[in-house]
Amino acid sequence: MVPEHATPPAWLSPLLRVLGAEPLPQPLDREAHWRLLHLWQAEVVLPRLAQALPEHAPAVVTLQRLHQRASLGLRGRTGEWRAAFGPVLLPTFRRAYDFEGAYAQAYDSALAYGRAPSNQAMIAGQFGDAEAFARHYAQLSTEANAQAFATANAAASSEVAARAYAHADEQACASVVGALARVCSWACATSTDQRMALVTQLAAGLQRLASQFNQHTSGREAWINRD
Repeated sequence: MVPEHATPPAWLSPLLRVLGAEPLPQPLDREAHWRLLHLWQAEVVLPRLAQALPEHAPAVVTLQRLHQRASLGLRGRTGEWRAAFGPVLLPTFRRAYDFEGAYAQAYDSALAYGRAPSNQAMIAGQFGDAEAFARHYAQLSTEANAQAFATANAAASSEVAARAYAHADEQACASVVGALARVCSWACATSTDQRMALVTQLAAGLQRLASQFNQHTSGREAWINRD
């Protein structure tokens, strides 16, 4: 029977699945897995996000410092994590939203409405033509939907992630860690090929950090004395 401390945490499988990554190169205990996750966020994920969201770099740095502390065993409080996640996840979800796709759909719908014979006079009087109405509607509609998407998802994810990291809650972490990795890839890349390349880099970063971990060294020393 495998000792509980050597069993992978519940959040590892969802994360590896999203990243398309192989199992970690060596077994780690529960605490080491958590420290690895925090270090990966601080050294691999958040630097990428800072590049994609330069106007929000100070907020990203604040979250990065919390992860760095947690990688040394200093978990932080729920309120700290919640306050740090909010200003980062809101623009991340906003950037990850498929604005072009949603805009195109809204535009086509509005254009069909504007060209309907029963609407032409009203549209011409207020917007000039159906194309102008479609552009106006699509922009307003897509902006509102993107903001609603970002606000709702950032609030929910911040709450769950804060609880997961403050209390080392495996189930809470399992419910968000993969989704947040996926959102990061959408926020940091603009094409399918770029997203695939980024996910590959995130997976490689996790494997690299895991391989550097010396399980025979105490947790704190392992992170401080990494190559």
